[in-house]
Amino acid sequence: MPGTEVEYKIMGIVVASLLMVFLGKADQKQKLSPGSRLLFQILISLIVIGSGIKIEFLRDPFSTDQYLYLQYLAIPLTIIWIVSVTNSVGQLEELGEITPHILFIASLTFLLVSLLQRQGLILAEVLSLTLAIMSLLFIKYRRQEKLSAYYMVFGFLLAIVAIVGVSKSTAALTLFIPLLILGVPLIDSSYAIVAGYARSDALALDNSPWFSGSKWRQKLQSSGFSFRGANLIIVSSSIYLSLSALIISVYQNIYLLVSLLAGGLLLFMLIKEQVQCGEIIIEANPATERIKLFQVGIDRLNQQKVISKVEEFISSKRNLPHLIVTPDTLAILRARKDLEYYQILKSADLVTPDGAGILWAASTLKQPLLERVTGIDMINKLCQLAVEKGYSLYLLGSYPGIAEEAALNLKKRYPDLKIVGTHQGYFNSPVKKNKENKDKIRVNQEKKEEEAEVIREINQRQPDILLVGMGVPRQEKWIVNNREKLKVSICIGVGGSFDVLSGRIPRAPLWMQRHGMEWIYRSIRQPKRIFRVLPLFHFIWLVMVGKIILALRSDN
Repeated sequence: MPGTEVEYKIMGIVVASLLMVFLGKADQKQKLSPGSRLLFQILISLIVIGSGIKIEFLRDPFSTDQYLYLQYLAIPLTIIWIVSVTNSVGQLEELGEITPHILFIASLTFLLVSLLQRQGLILAEVLSLTLAIMSLLFIKYRRQEKLSAYYMVFGFLLAIVAIVGVSKSTAALTLFIPLLILGVPLIDSSYAIVAGYARSDALALDNSPWFSGSKWRQKLQSSGFSFRGANLIIVSSSIYLSLSALIISVYQNIYLLVSLLAGGLLLFMLIKEQVQCGEIIIEANPATERIKLFQVGIDRLNQQKVISKVEEFISSKRNLPHLIVTPDTLAILRARKDLEYYQILKSADLVTPDGAGILWAASTLKQPLLERVTGIDMINKLCQLAVEKGYSLYLLGSYPGIAEEAALNLKKRYPDLKIVGTHQGYFNSPVKKNKENKDKIRVNQEKKEEEAEVIREINQRQPDILLVGMGVPRQEKWIVNNREKLKVSICIGVGGSFDVLSGRIPRAPLWMQRHGMEWIYRSIRQPKRIFRVLPLFHFIWLVMVGKIILALRSDN
């Protein structure tokens, strides 16, 4: 009778589960030998086999209508499967608090696979749902009681679910589905099981760290992952393998299975490489009030402290001009490719965050900066300081006439401001490649002479502060290349600030400035800039990946 057959199976599962609980508690208290534990597990497995639960056949994964009937191999293979899964899950105790999460993922996946395959296997679905609910309870109450004694019965029931549910399915790739779902515990403990039952090997290697705790987690930690990072990788792997099992249960394709496994392995290798590479994502140096974002140093100062630094630089009377750089988000990306520009940022006396993206990145990576210090805001603060202290400025950069207009507007705003000179910034721009060689030589010579004349003029006017607006990184490279020739106290790269100060390009509304949306406003006003904005998405990607790597990487 079908009803009686199901009742026998339920009775066998209940009795065997109770015995497995007693075995787990006994093993926890008395630490049974591997041989004794194995013997009891075989006897318990025979109880469920006697009730009618065993692996009798499997669908041939390489055929659409062929079945593999196990016949006399059914009982030994069923015992091997139950014992292997039981021990694998039972040893997940070493993974600590993430063990219930792995059990929940496995239980829920078995339930979903059974539902997706529409086999009507009520017993498997009820068992899976029960295990999922129990796993959730374990997650919630894991600190209130010792739960490791129950992990063995969890493994036993998961093995039964695989036999009653998935292996009875008519789907072609049923052989791989339970292996995927239980991939994490099987991989983590398979070596320990073999070593534990091979007495001579176990005695010889008993003191090895590979025989205490989670082997996979130890391997990850030895590869540079933190304890928490190793746990995240293990749980993520369990989720990925379970999702792969769900996909394979719907789309029966061996090539898709291989692609999923290869893709997961490749993703893990890429993450491992990033963890091990040692690249600085972000770090803070309290002694210098500077953080390093993707190896680029940025000072953690507000506008008031920046102005104090400027005053300090001018008072120092150093022969070599101080260099202040105001990089935006795109400049951080440029420094990753342009070694010369990176070295300039590294050697600068002061590096202020001009881009809202830099503040967002620093905050996202748990090393927040104080505030954004833009080139335009800095110029306005410098003008106030120059009026108070009697400092003088020279404006160098932008198209012909722009610096003069910016100077006039600044003089209107700050009547007592001393601007000792201005000059356009295209005297040293690159020569077009379609020029003939003779023309190139002549034009380059003219530009060198004009550049020398500009430097002579700056030195004659003796400004305290030289503002250079030639765009990044041209302005910084020009300053560094001529630094020893310039007789000024401070050189500051201000990008396109002169265009805004001249009135040629209006600045974004204040509310957009406060919310870091100036780049949107400028892109609307200057559609050609949209191609410069596209790399911002690459920066966002770097920050998000960096956040993941920081969570995985060991602090040691």
